[in-house]
Amino acid sequence: MTYNIEDFQTRIAWVADTLIPSDAKFDMPSATEAGMLERLLPRALKERDDMAPSFFEAISRLPETRPNDPMDAIRALGTDGFYVISFLIAGAYFLDEAVCRKLRYPGQEALYETPDYDEIMETIERVQSRGAVYLDVPDGSESV
Repeated sequence: MTYNIEDFQTRIAWVADTLIPSDAKFDMPSATEAGMLERLLPRALKERDDMAPSFFEAISRLPETRPNDPMDAIRALGTDGFYVISFLIAGAYFLDEAVCRKLRYPGQEALYETPDYDEIMETIERVQSRGAVYLDVPDGSESV
């Protein structure tokens, strides 16, 4: 079944702002203030299309309007439902460059490492020159 994010905007908005509310003290936007509905979540769902069906299935089990205790409603989805919703919403939030700058989070960076093959070979040669090392344990003996 194909889902459309526009069909769930009201639910997604209250869920996202429950999980990521604004914080005036640190000048951090809520999830919807950061652009969750317009650009962040659609991008995250496109990148993680394998999780989209589970996300929409879990969202569809929530009430349309924000309940009195929204966190309890989200938790009531169970472990899998809570995981997929919180994973995608949090991941989408970190796609916003302004949010990452405020948190001083550079994002995921590729690390390139050039291994020192001489050091690796030195270790291997030491073990090879030593030869096999093992203890011969006779059958039927008890451990000490």
